[in-house]
Amino acid sequence: MRFLLPWCVALMLGLVSGQASAHLISAGSGSVSIQSDKTTLLVGVPVALFSGVDLDGDGLLQPEEIRTGRTRMIEQLQAAIQLRLGDQAGTVIDDQLMVSVPLDQRSSTNQIEWLRFLKFPPEALTQAVTVSMSPAALSSRYILQVHRFDDAETAVLSQDYTRHTFLKNAWGTFLAFFEQGVAHILGGYDHVVFLLTLLTAAVSARRWLVVLTSFTLAHGVTYGLATFGVLQVSPQLIEPVIAFTIVLAAGVHLMGWRPALMVEAAAVFSLGLFHGLGFASSMAQLFKEQRFPLSSVLGFNVGVEVGQVAIAGLLALLMAALTRAAHPWRDTRLLANAISWLAVVVGVYWFVERVWF
Repeated sequence: MRFLLPWCVALMLGLVSGQASAHLISAGSGSVSIQSDKTTLLVGVPVALFSGVDLDGDGLLQPEEIRTGRTRMIEQLQAAIQLRLGDQAGTVIDDQLMVSVPLDQRSSTNQIEWLRFLKFPPEALTQAVTVSMSPAALSSRYILQVHRFDDAETAVLSQDYTRHTFLKNAWGTFLAFFEQGVAHILGGYDHVVFLLTLLTAAVSARRWLVVLTSFTLAHGVTYGLATFGVLQVSPQLIEPVIAFTIVLAAGVHLMGWRPALMVEAAAVFSLGLFHGLGFASSMAQLFKEQRFPLSSVLGFNVGVEVGQVAIAGLLALLMAALTRAAHPWRDTRLLANAISWLAVVVGVYWFVERVWF
């Protein structure tokens, strides 16, 4: 164990440095507006998306570089971002590239805004709207809103969830947000660490079912409250608390406390509320004008549950393999203790980062 633990700590710190806050949506936004006469696409993308345009290699784009590389930039944008109404790509009316003005008022920028006007045939205007973005265009979580006449829907794209279909029927909306729920739980490192800490504390199918369901229900409560505008909490306040819940869960295991199952379920539910609160304020904005808010919430939460079951299934396979191995790690208590210690290290790291940095 003394040889494995340092390696695991290094691995986990590498992960958390890449995405310390799984829920905070702070950068990147775009919109699609569909009207009978024209459709407007407006997105902001990082300069790193473009190749062969930054001629001086300073990581910024000067106005002259934008004018010179305009055709190449539009070609690369078209390859990275696709908008379709049904199976129609539309006819381009005009393209505009705009420079985001930095706070220091310099003439260069590290983000480009693309405004595209398109014309679609009348029969396409009532079809579902699909937007896909390449990972290179998604430097962070990306809020994208689609308006069509009196309907609207918002989704969050990320490098784990690069494509969303908007303005479908209730079932289609359920499926779209189901996919987003799965991506959310699998891409949220704090979720994964929290769940691994809980699940490895004691291996039992009944206990795992209760723990996972309690955690999902807690998410459902906060998402539901956010959907109807009842609850809004700043993620900056909640994220350190989430880190603390990870340390708390690990500490309970390491101290040898074994509460009754229903007591543990209530505790997991309470802690899960804080995990959900980290995303709740963003969800309030996302679902404020949603076409099918109930389908969206249900689909998202079912996706979260399926993602959790996938994590539990992989963990069960790993633990089953270890118990059959002729190795000290066949004792799953060693794995549980190692994960708990890792959770303490990672949780403290996240807490410090989220409070002071």
